Formats: sequence, structure tokens, C-alpha cells
Amino acid sequence: MKTRLVILLLVIVALIAGAIAIGPQSGTPGNDDRADVADSDDPIVAASRIVAVEGESRVLLDTAEVRRIGLTTAPLTRAGAEAGRRLSAIVVPEPERTVTLRAPVSGRLSAAEGRGWPSLGERLTAGTTIGRVSDAQPLAVPIGGVVTTVNARPGEIVEAGQVLLELADQTRPVVRLAWPDDGGQARDRLVLVPPGGERRIPATLIGPAAEADPLTRLPAYLYRATGRWAGAVPGTPVTAVIPNDDQVEGVLVPDRAVVQWEGFAWAYLQRGDGAYARVRVPTTRPAPGGWIAGPPLAPGDTIVVTGVQELLSEEFRSRVTVGEESGE
Repeated sequence: MKTRLVILLLVIVALIAGAIAIGPQSGTPGNDDRADVADSDDPIVAASRIVAVEGESRVLLDTAEVRRIGLTTAPLTRAGAEAGRRLSAIVVPEPERTVTLRAPVSGRLSAAEGRGWPSLGERLTAGTTIGRVSDAQPLAVPIGGVVTTVNARPGEIVEAGQVLLELADQTRPVVRLAWPDDGGQARDRLVLVPPGGERRIPATLIGPAAEADPLTRLPAYLYRATGRWAGAVPGTPVTAVIPNDDQVEGVLVPDRAVVQWEGFAWAYLQRGDGAYARVRVPTTRPAPGGWIAGPPLAPGDTIVVTGVQELLSEEFRSRVTVGEESGE
């Protein structure tokens, strides 16, 4: 009996010792396993094509990538622009250069023989006969201008005095601008730069506006464009330039070479084969087809003209990691 008990105890001790020896290998990860788990939690960083050279970031593209995005470049050329102070202005309506055509009698409206009824935006010359109401005298427009409102169509029965259409002469519009406190006396002449910056239109002073500028509360003045500016409808923003005798020299940066980001204009300069650096482009000197800019842009520099948006996307794609933002 004692012998059997001793044997049983020895078997139990042996089993316990075996379990202790096997334990560390039966599901508890070792150091290598823990390292693998830790590595699997690390963010996956996208391959970067960005390098820092001489304090600026450059996008690096190989020949295949350049071809894929259709990237093209062009040399910057020397250009000049008029110097002077720039003010914001807006085209305002002119009641005296707007005509309302009304029905003289009640009756059926018909278009003039050989022409259709005027359409919105159509330009008419002074004296053009456009139609008639019943047997009344033919309707003719007293001034030349653009049709801004159409309230009736041929075949309709209209009432006497009903508005048929309106037109306005917008070829030499009037603009209103707020004159700065430090601007001195309002100038007799200045230059208007319409949206797009491709034209320069001289303008002469009419006089002070009846009311102050509604935004700045500064004294406002009215100027009339003396050069033709077709389609300048009321509400069109315009830049007014008070020129001086100086000339600003620089390079012409084409519109298509510029990309907008965070409220600023940017372009990409080529810095060797397949390397492109983003630089600021000032937009204070509009010129036909683009802007006049100075250093760091210089004549002879090579600038990207197509594929600019793709370069901007590539630059900021390098900052993104899977699951989090790089640098956080």
C-alpha cells in the first residue's frame, strides 16, 4: 500500500514538472512575437517623392510620372506693368442710360417683320424696330444697348403701359470706388482693370457719389470708362489703378501656371531634371494673360504650365499616413 502511494506521488510530481517546463511555449508570446505585434500597429507611411534642398521642398518625379500627368514647362519672360496704387471698385447702374419699353395700347403683341423678338442679352442699335401692339405705331428702341429684361412675347395680349422689355447701354459703364483717407484729392483720370486682368480701360472722374461707400464708409467717387467695355453689368467688380510714371519690371506668370491654395497663388519652378519647387506668386500686378511677379521668379526660369494641380496633390500626399496624420 505504501509502495503504491509513493509511486502515485512520484507520477504527480513528474506531471507538474512537465507542465512548468512546457508553459512558456504554449501560447505566451516571446519577445520576437511581441515585436511582431508591435510592428503591425505602426502606421503605414506612403512612399514620399518630397526632398528638402536648400530650405525648400521639392517634388521629385521620374520620366514616367512626368509623362503620366502630362507635365509641361515653359521659360519665364521679362514683362512690365504700370506702377500705382490699386483700389477696389464696382460697376453701378445708370438709370439715365436704361430704357423701359412699354405697350402704347392694349392689344396683341407681334414681332417686326423679318426679325424675331429681342432675347435677353441681345445687343440692339438705336432706332431698331422690334414690333408693334395691334395697329399702333411700330415699337423702336431709342438708344443702343443690351436687353436686360424681357416681360412679353409675340402673340400675347398686353395691357396699355405694360413693360415689354428693358435695355441698357453698358459700353461705357460707371464705377464707384471708395477713396482712401491718405489718397489726397480724387484724380481726374485713372485706369480700370476688369476681371481677368487682360485689359486696361481709361476712365475719367464724374464726381463724388451721393452716398459714402457702403462697406468702408469712406467718401465714394464715380468714374466713367472712356474706352469701350461691353458687358460690364452692374455689380461687376473691377480694380482701379492710380498710375504714376514708374514701371514695375518682372516676369509674366501665365494664368494656367498658377494654382490656388490656402488663399494664395502658387507656381512650380523646375529645379533640375524631375525636381519642382513651389513658390508664391503675387497677384497685385495683373497683366494680360497672367501676373507680373518679381524674385524669386526671374527671366529664364523654367515654370510648370500644365500639371500644376497634380504637383500640389503629390506634395501633400507625402504627409498622409494610413490611419493618422504624419507629424501628429
